[in-house]
Amino acid sequence: MRHIATMQLIISTLLILLLPAVTLQPALADDGLQALRQAAEADQSAKAQYQLGLRYLQGKGVNRDSRSAVMWLQRAAEQNYAPAQYQLGELYRTGEGVEIDAAAAIEYLTSAAEQGYPTAQYRLGTLYLTGNMVDKDLLTATEWMELAAEHGYTEASQALSELDKATSATTSATTTPSPTTASENDTSKAAAPLLAGDKRAVEQGDAEAQFQRGEAYRKGNKDGISRSYKEAAKWYKLAAEQGHAEAQYQLGELYSKGRGVKKNKRLARKWYKAAAKQGHVKAKYRQRGCEFC
Repeated sequence: MRHIATMQLIISTLLILLLPAVTLQPALADDGLQALRQAAEADQSAKAQYQLGLRYLQGKGVNRDSRSAVMWLQRAAEQNYAPAQYQLGELYRTGEGVEIDAAAAIEYLTSAAEQGYPTAQYRLGTLYLTGNMVDKDLLTATEWMELAAEHGYTEASQALSELDKATSATTSATTTPSPTTASENDTSKAAAPLLAGDKRAVEQGDAEAQFQRGEAYRKGNKDGISRSYKEAAKWYKLAAEQGHAEAQYQLGELYSKGRGVKKNKRLARKWYKAAAKQGHVKAKYRQRGCEFC
């Protein structure tokens, strides 16, 4: 009996000692939520607004409330907080808690991707790859996938590998290589004749027209033009030399990959740097990793 009484005393003592810790748990949780809410409401922290939005979205510590989730995520997104922009893009893409809105989804995902958020870059790549919510564009898809892959995003690297295989298979099945086209990575046998847009670009030195002409040759199938990286490089260079940031970036891409021009790390870095100085986001990331060009 003495042993039983001793055990009961020990158990009672332990319960008394543990009780404050157990009752304190909800209080600590409430305090954490309150502190998070105060920081979010004071606009002191986009991160706090984002985290509070996630809580409402997932029902963690609060009742699930899609409207409140979107409100807090939007407040964080307005402060250019990339994770919040990505999350909003996904909500508008899937229709979770909001109506599906392709324009809003692409806008938020692009904002996050341009800040270097790899998950958003990968998502944009998949959208351009499949033509979901945007016009299908394999070149743009590849660009976003490459940026995500540079951040170590495994799925993007795998997607790029599959894209390369598909592109190689399509090219070998639809084109007959010649010594000239093989050396230039060019799918056209001859440049298209000078059109009205070309004349304006040449005669008036219109950088935007020159850039658009380069785009037409890079993508092909526009105005009956076959893809020609060599011609694209020529037109991009004309626009790039006049300070056209996107043309500078695209010219850097051609030099880094040896498309239409001889692969040249120095020139790739030069044009990436020029575009980056003007705030071109993709060029900034390319410039940082151009030792791997």
